[in-house]
Amino acid sequence: MNHKFFYFFMSLAFFTIQNTFADTLPGMGKITGSVKSDAPFIAAQIDLHHIEKEIIYTVFSNKGQFRAVNLFPGRYEITVRKKGFEEQSKLIYITADGSRTSDFYLKSKAEPPTYVRGINLPDTKPVPYDILYPEGKGRDIVEKACNVCHGPNYIPSLPQPREAGDGVIDRMINQTSWMGLGIEDGMPSAVPPEIFDEGEREILLDYLSEHFHEDTELRAVQKEIEPILNENALGKAMFIEYRFVNTDERPHRWTQEIQFDRSGNVWVTERGSKPGIVWLDPRTGEYKDYLDPDPKGSPHGLAVDFDGTVWWAGRNVFLAHLDPKSGKIDQYAVTQFGFHGHTPVFASNGDLWFSMLPSNKIGQWNRKSDTIKYYEAPVSRARPYGFIIDKNNKIWFAEYHTSAVTRFDPLTEKFERFPVLSKPASIRRLGIDSKGIVWFGVYGSPDRQGKLGRVDPKTGQVKEMNLPVEFSNPYDAWADDDDNIWVSTDNYLIKYVQEDDLMTLFPTPTRTDMPKMSITREGAIWFTPRNAGLYGKLGGAASVLYPDMDSITTLGAYYSSQNTANNLSDFQGSSAIVKGIVKISEGGKVSEEEVRGEAYDQNIKESDTFN
Repeated sequence: MNHKFFYFFMSLAFFTIQNTFADTLPGMGKITGSVKSDAPFIAAQIDLHHIEKEIIYTVFSNKGQFRAVNLFPGRYEITVRKKGFEEQSKLIYITADGSRTSDFYLKSKAEPPTYVRGINLPDTKPVPYDILYPEGKGRDIVEKACNVCHGPNYIPSLPQPREAGDGVIDRMINQTSWMGLGIEDGMPSAVPPEIFDEGEREILLDYLSEHFHEDTELRAVQKEIEPILNENALGKAMFIEYRFVNTDERPHRWTQEIQFDRSGNVWVTERGSKPGIVWLDPRTGEYKDYLDPDPKGSPHGLAVDFDGTVWWAGRNVFLAHLDPKSGKIDQYAVTQFGFHGHTPVFASNGDLWFSMLPSNKIGQWNRKSDTIKYYEAPVSRARPYGFIIDKNNKIWFAEYHTSAVTRFDPLTEKFERFPVLSKPASIRRLGIDSKGIVWFGVYGSPDRQGKLGRVDPKTGQVKEMNLPVEFSNPYDAWADDDDNIWVSTDNYLIKYVQEDDLMTLFPTPTRTDMPKMSITREGAIWFTPRNAGLYGKLGGAASVLYPDMDSITTLGAYYSSQNTANNLSDFQGSSAIVKGIVKISEGGKVSEEEVRGEAYDQNIKESDTFN
């Protein structure tokens, strides 16, 4: 008899079914237990993998005790993990409206050093930063011109000969195709001359050739400082990860941005080998794929219209529009090199604004006229990235390459820039709180700590503060309804309580980056663990952190009315009918063409059963 199944059935005899607990939703189950060990530890991680649904719950122990609530009924594999200890696993069955108890004992073991950041780097040797990057002028150039964008593990993970490094430098500083997106001739380079000039080229090449040549072993920056965790806070928290499993037909699933519709469903952009949009009902765990009509597309940003239709922006389109009921998709095709969309956001009047990172522009889709208008960013190389619209319908975007946050007034068509304190810096996303303060993360800078920053639009004052994670790279900063600021950085979600000036860390269940957060009216933090499932069987995912599992009243995801991601909460306008066509916009005028292609036809076929 298979030992796993034997253990599974034996486990049923040892676990006592108890009465329903009030802290679970109807039809859900619960588990409690203990984690003991032969050495002291703080906050062991307990993963509960629902085998049929491919949903993973993660909770943490507090003083050796743990609990998890609102578990879908079914078979689970429970695994307890803690650095410096051997993993322990069991099989268990959770019944509807039932509860079980399970106890674990961990044995300590020697643990090899690991590395920082959120990308898995197998067969890579962790090395302390100052050994990996010896001091000198060469390191100064690498930090300001390379690592500010790519992070400290990129160069040592790609050792190469001097000639190849010379070619990479050419690509970054000359006016050539950037990021494979077909920038037109004359577009400024990715690395501006004020950061790196030709006089430093030989110094950089000498440094790379000496320390990162083709015969160098694969290395990464060693994690030397363990952040301080609040065990009481972690003992109340619970992650749920809804996995979109990799298959032979859909390998390398790679999820990016996450938003909600008015029915409590979750929508996710899928950038993997078969790009598209994923619909998820978190109350059941059911999900459905909608393929991008362009098999070479790459949906990035996402916005859900008031009528439940879904817009996205990405490679080969600056906008696309999906009607989930019919499966039809309209595409606003790229007509000039570099005119690719990035992040779409609705204004309260129903118009859709979007950033256009490669072309250094922002765009506006006018709902009434179905026309597009473009605005050039106020400085060269700004490359608008993260995008928000405040309650006064002012447009805000992060300047990815020019160290500033910028406001645009659609009425006056004037820009106002707010330079950040960290320079050079790369900034990804923006958020806004109820007082109108704009928040951002310094994703990359020459410093060894990422920063959380804020801009006060009334005074123009800019502040920054260090995050308590070494080599952190905050991607997003977003306010919940209590004006706590949540920050996503590799391997951690960070809660910043403004009134207490206090930061609390919530380690993610797996090593990953988290590109974009969305927060529900109940304070649940949704995100995608982008790099965690790119390879192997895991696949893409939509994940959520409940900071207090006992406050859950629904697994549905709903925005509050004050959330600026929900600017259409009071919108009374008309819907844009999706016809399944390609729209060509030149000079603001839109013409239409029939969509052709096997991928589009298959998408329609698969979408017929949606309800």
